[in-house]
Amino acid sequence: MGSCEIVDDGDQESFTSIDAYFSKKEVKPTSYKIDASIGGSFTTDKGSVLTIPENSFMTQDGKTVSGSVDIELKEVFSNADIINSGVFPVSGNNVLNSGGEFYVEARSNGELLKTSPGNFISLNIPAQAVAPNMQLFFGGPEQDTGDVNWMPIDTIPIDTMRGDTAQRFRSNSSFVFNSADNSYEIKLDSMGWGNIDAFMSTRYFDCTFNLVGLEGLDETNTTAFAVFKDQNTVWPVGINSWGSISSNQILERHLADVDMNVVVISVIDKQLHYGLLDITPEQNKIYDIIMLPTESDKLDEIIADLP
Repeated sequence: MGSCEIVDDGDQESFTSIDAYFSKKEVKPTSYKIDASIGGSFTTDKGSVLTIPENSFMTQDGKTVSGSVDIELKEVFSNADIINSGVFPVSGNNVLNSGGEFYVEARSNGELLKTSPGNFISLNIPAQAVAPNMQLFFGGPEQDTGDVNWMPIDTIPIDTMRGDTAQRFRSNSSFVFNSADNSYEIKLDSMGWGNIDAFMSTRYFDCTFNLVGLEGLDETNTTAFAVFKDQNTVWPVGINSWGSISSNQILERHLADVDMNVVVISVIDKQLHYGLLDITPEQNKIYDIIMLPTESDKLDEIIADLP
């Protein structure tokens, strides 16, 4: 999401575009600094614990790293985090129930590092969802990657996480669920995007939504999300090959037949608007969603309160 101007219009909150709204809400990483030869351990405000052993890093060309290393950890945990980051729990055309998405990065003098052979970074995260078929997924090495296509670690065909695209591998990263504190204990031999996920069993079909009460809505000023009930899952609605948003109508060709809240967010004439529809969608049915003006803090509360 691009950097866009937020306008202060007296007491009236306003945004120059839909991108400006999401720029304000963007999930920010937490930054740390360590000595590579010593390592370190950190606890985030969201309750994650990142532990880096001594001498864990090397450069992309295989040189051992010493001295100061900059660490970033981004936690995409809640449905609101998923919406605001644009990092959706999707693998191919399949929706996932996310136990917690995260991004780990290490740099020395601005250069992106990788883990040294045989070394593991430990990351404990609060479990956002629990299911018996949870797997560890990787999503690529770049933090600002747009859409992430999650792949289970034992199916990644190329060493995308280490940066060596010539070597095929299976990661030795792993995780266990700790029921005592409802957390995932993750061992990572690769950095970048990671996710604890379970595939969901759903049936997909076409569905249409008419946006009512506000004119001029299309993909340039409107976005929509299906927030699954009682799951940590957000499906982007009306984008990519799955659909479209134009002429005040959202066409979704890959909607799941589960209980959900469809959330629509628009910026028209610098004013933030939203629509909300609680449904269990049916194939080929047309639904109306009423669009209403709102403030960003109020919309935060609405999204946070969704079941």
